[in-house]
Amino acid sequence: MKLLETYIPLVNFIADIIGPNCEVLLHDVVDVQNSVIAVRNGYISGRQIGCPLTDLGLELLEKKSYIHQSAIVNYLSRTASGEKLRSSTYFIKNENSELIGMLCVNILLSPDGMAVNNLADKLINALVTNHTLAGTVVAEDEKVVESLQTSIENVVDSAIEKIIGEYDMPVERMSINEKIAVVQKLNANGVFKIKGAITKVASTLQTSESTIYRYLSGK
Repeated sequence: MKLLETYIPLVNFIADIIGPNCEVLLHDVVDVQNSVIAVRNGYISGRQIGCPLTDLGLELLEKKSYIHQSAIVNYLSRTASGEKLRSSTYFIKNENSELIGMLCVNILLSPDGMAVNNLADKLINALVTNHTLAGTVVAEDEKVVESLQTSIENVVDSAIEKIIGEYDMPVERMSINEKIAVVQKLNANGVFKIKGAITKVASTLQTSESTIYRYLSGK
């Protein structure tokens, strides 16, 4: 059995412990466009087997965040319908310390901003060492760092929206240098690993695909 497949029972184990308000997914990072290979309670985000890696997943993969840490825990994510979740991602590596998968736990937040219960903290604490757990309360200024999307097109859209959102102006008012910066940030976040991303970014930035290639090459 492949190493990654041995984690499938853990997907069910975690979901059974925390309950129906907890979505658990196992991602294969080799195929980012069809990344999900196991899921429980996928109705929370609408995702199922064959769905893509998220915008944050692409960024973590591109920046090799897994090299010096075993997981990232208790960050804020959001479904396509706008529901907020407290999420954690565990990096699965092979015997050569190469990333092969991600185990993701997403827990719906109650109206008062607290996690459904504190089992998530206890579970992650048991699985991951040498980390500090964040509180489960959502601060007013806490940013959503991951968008849980069901299609690769929506993953690209979310990634673009997040970067452009850093600029307090419409695209048509952006300077060439600002557009170059957007493209380079998207590249650093792994967005261009996705087939068709060049076309989508060009359309959003109201420019041509050849211009996006030029921005990427730094010319």
